[in-house]
Amino acid sequence: MRRLLCLGVAAVLAIALSACGGSGDRNAITGPGFVGIDDSAADTAPLLTVNFVDALGRGTAVIFSDPLSDGDIAFDPVNSIFTITTGATTLFFGVDSSDSNLPEYRAFLTFPLDGVTGDDILPLGAAIESATVELFITEVSFADTVPSFLDLIQYEFGNLGQNPALDFSAAVIDFQTLNFYSTDPGIFVLIDITPLVQTAQDLALLDFQIRLSLAGGVSTVGVQAASPRPAAKNAGRTVSPSSIAGKRPARAPRGAGSTPGAGMERSTRSR
Repeated sequence: MRRLLCLGVAAVLAIALSACGGSGDRNAITGPGFVGIDDSAADTAPLLTVNFVDALGRGTAVIFSDPLSDGDIAFDPVNSIFTITTGATTLFFGVDSSDSNLPEYRAFLTFPLDGVTGDDILPLGAAIESATVELFITEVSFADTVPSFLDLIQYEFGNLGQNPALDFSAAVIDFQTLNFYSTDPGIFVLIDITPLVQTAQDLALLDFQIRLSLAGGVSTVGVQAASPRPAAKNAGRTVSPSSIAGKRPARAPRGAGSTPGAGMERSTRSR
């Protein structure tokens, strides 16, 4: 239901444009773009994979995003209203058309690094060799190419949207840029986020939390979207019809505790 209003407005705009101009305007509705990310079953849920080295040698941490902390927030610039959605099987970011009066969505993902959700622990003090996040894309609409920000941020674990304005425009700790394409729906996109995970490890963060948004978002509250960022931080990406991570592990049940890791482990929390 939350997208019906946006799609309805877009349809009305399309009719209005076709009625007030030449034939060249009939299909003129394009925009910054709108992207959907699967956040449901373990075979398609967002997956963080980190290769590291510590005192005991090389290791790999495989961590699913936490659906209890994931979500998206939509900001309506006309009424200055935030709509928070958590626990959804699909998360959205972007806008439905180039009309700045339509809501802008931003998607939020949390990957606990301390084993609180029963997945692997990323040991404190480990050197990060490489890190990727794998996303299954369900939708790319209103643009062939959607330039996007992938921001490393922090928000309260399990409480996305308690302060939606603060979360929506949370300070950027580090970031990368990348494009999503109209050919992405139905496939996995593997994104190299090594620098972001290295930053999170240097700061000893308990959670690796990212926000996906449009590069140059249209909302008036998007402080970081209004700030240009160098193109040199583009993230490498590859695509595959199946999970590049190989056979995915079963998503651990909530509150299952931590998985033993090498070296110094992170203190665990209870849900």
